[in-house]
Amino acid sequence: MNSKERVRAAISHQKVDRVPVAFEAVGRVKDKLLKHYGFTEEFQLLEKFKVDIIPADPIYIGPPLKSYVDNQGRKVRQTYWGYETTVHQTDIDSYNVTTYFPLNDVSTIEEVDAYPFPNPDWFDYSAIRKTCEKYPDKAIIIGHPGPFQMVTFLINMEKFFLLMLDEPEVAQRILDRMVEFELEYYRRCFEAGGGMVDILRPHDDYGTQISMLFSVDMWRTFFEANTRKLTELCHQYGAFFQQHSCGAIAPLIPDFIRCGVDSLEPLQKVPGLTAEELAQYNGKIAFHGGIDTQNLLPYGTPEQVQQEVEHYIRCLNHDGGYILMASQCFEGDVPIENIEALYNAAR
Repeated sequence: MNSKERVRAAISHQKVDRVPVAFEAVGRVKDKLLKHYGFTEEFQLLEKFKVDIIPADPIYIGPPLKSYVDNQGRKVRQTYWGYETTVHQTDIDSYNVTTYFPLNDVSTIEEVDAYPFPNPDWFDYSAIRKTCEKYPDKAIIIGHPGPFQMVTFLINMEKFFLLMLDEPEVAQRILDRMVEFELEYYRRCFEAGGGMVDILRPHDDYGTQISMLFSVDMWRTFFEANTRKLTELCHQYGAFFQQHSCGAIAPLIPDFIRCGVDSLEPLQKVPGLTAEELAQYNGKIAFHGGIDTQNLLPYGTPEQVQQEVEHYIRCLNHDGGYILMASQCFEGDVPIENIEALYNAAR
């Protein structure tokens, strides 16, 4: 099997020659690995770890976006969504923190409709075709904007929750505007891929470390219809829909299955998402990730990492059904030997 065949078989719950793997890491970790191995290209890392999935994205070519340095010397950047992020530096890495929420003060549908959401014309989609043609044997994954996560960059999450309760029509209109853009944006991504795109992965973090952010009934009210629209678009192009959601979102898994979600990631180590608990869904939905980045990967031994990988494979790889990856991007506190242990475990 090549990588594309392996990933598609795994998500389709068919036997695979080995468990497929993905790779995601923050820039500092990628640089550290490149230097460690003497590589000059990220693709050399992917080949070393036998990674099966390659991301592809269109290139932004829209109106110029402002950037400046604030009075504390921090870099501030405007995104094409209109929100702004400020670079926050820690001892380990730098992170973008949203510091301007353009929809914070909206209270009516008219105000939502007056806000300029991104235009799908602002992107060069040929970049996706080039990636597909460059890596014809790899599984190609696209996507980031989802119905919920991007909204929480446009409006403070607490304020959005209050809208959901006090002005549900306004909250729904924000979500619907988001998905109107996404449907056309992803349609053009699929068209550019010419049938070579394998996975669409929208990001929507519906949970915290201990529970859902809202009830299952509220998810059904505000997110089910839009999730169905996205899964249906994805399946029209012969691709799989992989739902990204951090947090303790186990109560939503039956709803994801009902909406046509094919795969779920990243499987954080939270209540309801242990490998043993997820095994009840084998054959109904595939799983991606699960190797803990909060405690095991930064602080465990290579032997413990390998044992955990093999445990996830035993529980979730039944006639396919599992893609190996950490529960989040590798961060700067993960030792190289533990990254190697994840990829060198028996698959």
